[in-house]
Amino acid sequence: MIEYLIIIVALICMVIGTPLFIILAIVTLCSLQFLGDGMLTEMIADMFNAVNKDVLLAIPFFLIAGQMMTHGSIARRLIDFAKSIVGWMPGGLAATAIFATVIFAAISGSSPVTVIAIGTIMYPALIKENYKENFSLGLLTSAGSLGIIIPPSIPMIIYAIVVSTPKYVISVADLFIAGIIPGLLIALLLLIYSVITQKEHTAKTISSFSFKQFRISFKNGILAIILPVIILGGIYSGFFTPTEAAAIAVVYTFIVEVFIHKDLKIKQLPKIIIESTSMMGTLFLIIVIAISFNQFLALERIPYHAAIWMKSIVSSPLMFLIIVNIFLLILGCFMDIMSAILIVAPLLSPMAVEFGIDPVHFAIIFIVNMEIGYLTPPMGINLFVASSVFQKKIGFVIKSTLPFTLILLIALILISYIPGISLFLVEMFR
Repeated sequence: MIEYLIIIVALICMVIGTPLFIILAIVTLCSLQFLGDGMLTEMIADMFNAVNKDVLLAIPFFLIAGQMMTHGSIARRLIDFAKSIVGWMPGGLAATAIFATVIFAAISGSSPVTVIAIGTIMYPALIKENYKENFSLGLLTSAGSLGIIIPPSIPMIIYAIVVSTPKYVISVADLFIAGIIPGLLIALLLLIYSVITQKEHTAKTISSFSFKQFRISFKNGILAIILPVIILGGIYSGFFTPTEAAAIAVVYTFIVEVFIHKDLKIKQLPKIIIESTSMMGTLFLIIVIAISFNQFLALERIPYHAAIWMKSIVSSPLMFLIIVNIFLLILGCFMDIMSAILIVAPLLSPMAVEFGIDPVHFAIIFIVNMEIGYLTPPMGINLFVASSVFQKKIGFVIKSTLPFTLILLIALILISYIPGISLFLVEMFR
């Protein structure tokens, strides 16, 4: 009876718009008091242990690096480089937007940041080349979601922190490498759709591949292009950890933008740091409280009992994935990715393991579902970011993303039922 009252209180709080960290704190305290051993001090200890995780520092570092790139010229240089490679193709400018998004996503680790950085430059360019508004808007809004699947990814870091248990430790590096092929698959599907539907749009200024243009853009953008190589190469080679990689990204971006490109002024740094800090303040509080609640779930063996119940009604891993994908797609309509990871992932991940699904594979399935959630109303964050950045009505943005959402659903099916897409590189590096 008590557990139902706690759920009802939490739902009421959600309906009236109570901040997520307060809802989590109420649920955690009530659970410890009435369903646990009543030792509320355990919550404080759990929160301290959560803050004490080194990998948590990677999140603010990647956020600051992404903000500096947005205010500097790295995004523009990456777009010029992408245009020199694929701009000559039918639908070349659309292909350029996708390619630039892939590269920038491999630097920023954030979907909204990717939409803002690439979209503000590419949207006017696409419209100028007579691409339809709905196509341009839908493409940039959807391609921006690659920021959470192509490594480094902030949601992947959070997932690894909150889902790992002493029995099943999920490595951030494993998640990063597992996201490479799925991310490229989604980009490829978007590219194929764009080339087929926009083949009448051939660049007027670029009729064929130009090695000279490639060489110039590569020279101008080399410092931006090698950053993902440094970050990911250092992590996978074991030269430094994801946290150290994030710190290196900040220092590298600062040096390049301020002293080499000279497109970022020192006086802009306080504003960038304040923006990043305000984003992190609430997020950190939510993370540490959620970790305490997850500890309670683990001690009470709730994931284990949930898995037993699921096995009683589901007979195979295939059926389990079908049910989970449907559930997560619906969840993504109403809950942002961070909340879903913090609240739902610790419950579903152990259940997936019980069905023999690799935890890294399931993590990618979870994140791709939430990537689609960035594009589905009423809570799709990319929809609101695009509406604000491109100054379009939210209804028009939603309509524009529909064909691209369908493409992501096709990618989700392939990723869910072909484990090798996620695990091939992981197994190779292992």
